Amino acid sequence: MTSTKINSEVTKKKAVIISGANGYFGSIACTYFQSQGWQVLKAIRQNSSGILLDLDRPEEFAKQKIDSQVDLFIHAAAAHEVTCREHPYRSIFHNTIGTKAILDFCVSNRIKNFVYLSTFHVFGHPTGKIDELTLPLPANDYGLSHLQAEEYVQMYTRENKISGMIIRPSNFFGIPESLNKFKRWTLTPLAFCREAVEQKKIVLKTPGFQMRNFISVFDICAALNSVIAHIEDIPLLHIPGPDDFSIRELAQLVQKVMHTHFAQEIELVIPEGERLAQGFVYQSCYLSDFYQPKQRLEDFIIDFCHQLRYASDNSFKKHAKAQRG
Repeated sequence: MTSTKINSEVTKKKAVIISGANGYFGSIACTYFQSQGWQVLKAIRQNSSGILLDLDRPEEFAKQKIDSQVDLFIHAAAAHEVTCREHPYRSIFHNTIGTKAILDFCVSNRIKNFVYLSTFHVFGHPTGKIDELTLPLPANDYGLSHLQAEEYVQMYTRENKISGMIIRPSNFFGIPESLNKFKRWTLTPLAFCREAVEQKKIVLKTPGFQMRNFISVFDICAALNSVIAHIEDIPLLHIPGPDDFSIRELAQLVQKVMHTHFAQEIELVIPEGERLAQGFVYQSCYLSDFYQPKQRLEDFIIDFCHQLRYASDNSFKKHAKAQRG
């Protein structure tokens, strides 16, 4: 059994462990909670710093001991939708058994407050109004494995082993902590911005009438920070954002931003097809009592395209300089 030693500064302020701290969501969340005065401890696969978390070896993590009091564990380490599709068996193991191991770690180390980052994809093919009272009906391994992990959190909460909260954000966006290390280019807002900047073209695989709700990672973290004191009263929280766009409308928004802010014309390639008969509205019964999301998708697109253009210009200059030798 291993023991991880934590800086004594933990005892001076609230401490949170964030799993998946080197990932897209986790890295932004670490920065946010540090800015709010939390002592942030990282549970990551690399053992160079933080707490070693290898979801391929869940029992080892469950047995780890820490030597200081931690107020909150945010579990954001999971196999995303692409990994679940390409490696389903390993991904299901990570998302379900990995979550149980982290819950056992919390019980063993007397970490009472626990937040699980789930997804609206537990609803599969949603229609109509979707809120915390809607019955989940997952349609793939990604949604189902998250729902199974949710049930572990609920069981541990019922048995009074933890005080657990499940959060289900919609499609989230945010400026990555490092463009060089960023790997989640399947996320639509980021992918469209990249295509527009690098290829001057956005190509849709479908007619793009499917609707999506968008929330910034900053707003997810701020909402969580606002509601965490009420964790025992709100075991499940949807976190929708202020913007609803179809995939087609999102591509058109990126096209407009590139024209308006960068004087760059972007070609849209959109297959023909019929408009979908039914959409859905993603809502929360509780969020407005604690927090109102503020960040807008268009502002993100402007900022992110600026960063992508700057990175692209620098890359071109470095390449040209190397060619000159």
